[in-house]
Amino acid sequence: MRFLPRPSSNAKLAKMSLCASVGLAALMGSQMFTASAQDAEEEADNSERRLNAVVVEATRRAGTTVQDVPVSVTAFDAALLEDTGVARLNDIEQIAPSVQIAQTESAASGTSISIRGIGTGSNNPGFEPAVGVLIDGVYRTRTGIALSELPELRSIEVLRGPQGTLFGRNTSAGVVSINTAGPQFDPEATLGVSAGNYGMYAAEAMVTGPIADNIATRVDIRYRERDGYIDDVNSGRELNNLNRFLMRGQMLFEEGDASLRVIADYGQTDEDCCIGVNLLQGPTGAAVNTAAAFAGLQGFANARPEDLKVALSPNRDIRDDVEEWGISGEYKNQIGTISLTSITSYRDWQADRAQDVDFSGIDRAYRDGTDITDKVFTQEVRLQDTWGDLDWLVGGFYMNEELGYTDTIRTGSQANLYTDLISAGATANPLVPTGFQLTGSLGPAVPTLFVSLPFDTNGDGVPGDPALRIAPGVPAGLPSYFVPGLVDGGGQNSDVFEVKTNAAALFTHNEYMVTDRLTATAGLRLNYEEKEIAYDLTSVAPSCDFFFTADGQSVLQQLGAINALDLALLSCNPAINSEYNGSDNDSFDETNLSGTAKLAYDFTDDFMAYVSYSRGFKSGGYNLDRSGFDSVLFGGNGAQPTDLQFDSETVDSYELGWKSSFNALNATLNGAIFFQDVQDFQENFFTGTNFRVINSDVESYGLELDASIIPADGLTIQGGYAYTKAERQGDVIVPLGNGQNQVLAQGGTQLSLTPEHVLTASGTYLYDISPNLTALFHLNARYNSEHITSAATAGIADNDAYTLVGGRIGLKTADGKWEFSIFGENITDEYYNLASFAVPEQTGTIAVYPGIPTMYGAELKVNF
Repeated sequence: MRFLPRPSSNAKLAKMSLCASVGLAALMGSQMFTASAQDAEEEADNSERRLNAVVVEATRRAGTTVQDVPVSVTAFDAALLEDTGVARLNDIEQIAPSVQIAQTESAASGTSISIRGIGTGSNNPGFEPAVGVLIDGVYRTRTGIALSELPELRSIEVLRGPQGTLFGRNTSAGVVSINTAGPQFDPEATLGVSAGNYGMYAAEAMVTGPIADNIATRVDIRYRERDGYIDDVNSGRELNNLNRFLMRGQMLFEEGDASLRVIADYGQTDEDCCIGVNLLQGPTGAAVNTAAAFAGLQGFANARPEDLKVALSPNRDIRDDVEEWGISGEYKNQIGTISLTSITSYRDWQADRAQDVDFSGIDRAYRDGTDITDKVFTQEVRLQDTWGDLDWLVGGFYMNEELGYTDTIRTGSQANLYTDLISAGATANPLVPTGFQLTGSLGPAVPTLFVSLPFDTNGDGVPGDPALRIAPGVPAGLPSYFVPGLVDGGGQNSDVFEVKTNAAALFTHNEYMVTDRLTATAGLRLNYEEKEIAYDLTSVAPSCDFFFTADGQSVLQQLGAINALDLALLSCNPAINSEYNGSDNDSFDETNLSGTAKLAYDFTDDFMAYVSYSRGFKSGGYNLDRSGFDSVLFGGNGAQPTDLQFDSETVDSYELGWKSSFNALNATLNGAIFFQDVQDFQENFFTGTNFRVINSDVESYGLELDASIIPADGLTIQGGYAYTKAERQGDVIVPLGNGQNQVLAQGGTQLSLTPEHVLTASGTYLYDISPNLTALFHLNARYNSEHITSAATAGIADNDAYTLVGGRIGLKTADGKWEFSIFGENITDEYYNLASFAVPEQTGTIAVYPGIPTMYGAELKVNF
């Protein structure tokens, strides 16, 4: 889509890119935008192409560049992406200052993207992203689904702020649009190999060319493997490795004005990911270390986080495996003067996870065979034309998604031992230095916390009720009373959730040229969403079953009297609470209007300013976690499907931006000042006992700058700056019952993983050694100011300011036959945290997910 052309404009960079696109399209006789834009960029000179003259689809109209559209967008062409080493979605953070990417215990389901501080982070597949990711126009329903290895890229666009009018559902914070290289009618083939530290090696192959006068094909195959960089001191395993395979085939049909691009792909990952390392041991650390020592293991690694060492249970698997495939078809045609675009897709994505969820060397709890499946069909149709001064577009979108989630949090062989060690430590006193145990796993040397009284104390007519041994007036020597312990391999076996989503939308986006220099834009989207949940939950937890009995309720009351309910939670954690066993279902639907209104004015041929309002919408959903229910045992009203539901999120965004070119200096400078009011911002909090979804209000405002310049022949410098304040508008509170509340996050504080200041810079220098040989020198850097990594660990696991530096040095022939380079990521070996968390059931213990250390290697590509 293009912003309405400016008849008097003679901006050199935009005209070169547009002329190249039009000329090549005429030569090929094709109306297909993706092919013509790709070839146009290949024809353009590198230096000029990088001065924000990348052809973008920010307004869903063909032939527009970054400088043409009244949208806050940063685009990266194939050359810059290759120089920077962008091969996966999480690499773009290095060159896009407004983007922040976090990864927790799973790359498949625990990766999130935020733009301008707004994003959604959780390992729970019930959460959908606030930043939409599209690959070749196909919407990916979860961020992790877009993390697979990518083929050769044509461009990446980062659109900041709500983009719901044109790009559809769940783009309330922005869009990352990835465009891959398409089939060519000129035969070409590429072979590439690379190797590096941590045992990294990769291989890729590509072949493209015609199989008929009007049919071209392309096949890409990529494989990447790398050893892990975090060591398990108990087993010697190397964790956080890479093992990824991609096979992708494309076919392009052209006939007159019509074109059809079909893409089919298959991807697979087989990785031991993702591991958090210990930062701080709380008062329960002694129990962790003692329990692990009983098995001859370390409870925590004797190391700092930057040492990249962890202590886990050797008998528990760590895996994060994904298998996916998909097919899409993009059809384009001219119906008279009307441009028709239709994109149809189907994707099947499956993840299999296993992890040690106590994050230590004790065998307390683990996941085994946790499965996520996501089957998605999407269809989008757009019609666009220009009538006089009006450039109009209308379209429709439909999505059907079937999400399946089978969770298996199971109790380990030392679950009762850990509970009893905590109990003994909490109740130790001068009269009984050993303290008292709860379940009896410590043997006869340690007395039990409860005794069995020979009379009825709670009025149920049954003698032998339990009482605290340490309670006043309870004599010693009475029979021991043990709380039934957890079962090795018990817990969730298993919890099955199914969520079906039907989403439909009608939208229009119209640009009207009021004068030769003033353009008004109006867009509107009507969204309808319908979600249905069904679940079947099964947990084996004898401790929870016991607490439902009259005697068990008496135990809970007595523990509450001495403020030791944490002991009950250790033996009946909400994640395995059998109170919630059973089946149920629920559904809801919602209708929402989103849209945009803009005014753009060309003050000169090289300076355009715009003011805009946009409203974004992110649908509500269900928290797929049994711990989200209200427990009767602990003051709630019992499990109900509505306990899991959370509200939709809306964003009202106001923006003042500009696009400027300085042709005499070979430079561009673009910027935007923004304010975003986010209502019912969706967050998943760990309350200390369970995971709850909380809706709250947030304001985000700031300044963004993008600049580029060619100060000398062969030298291109690009940079970006983002100042972002993303503040909570009130305390985030969860009720505890009895009129008490818990504050999970303070109002007025910055959202986690949101630096106030981010600065990115990259420079590329091409030097002709001889007429046939060119040297490449590339350097890129990203600076993040200090910021918190989670609300629960604020002030403890914060990131200090840090800078990540990457680079590439290479040689390539003028005819493009071969290219050799050496590269590095985080070459100064800067330590930083991707995220942090308070470890469940280990009060005061904090763990962090470290960033990637220094990676380097060499790459050779040969073109035929």
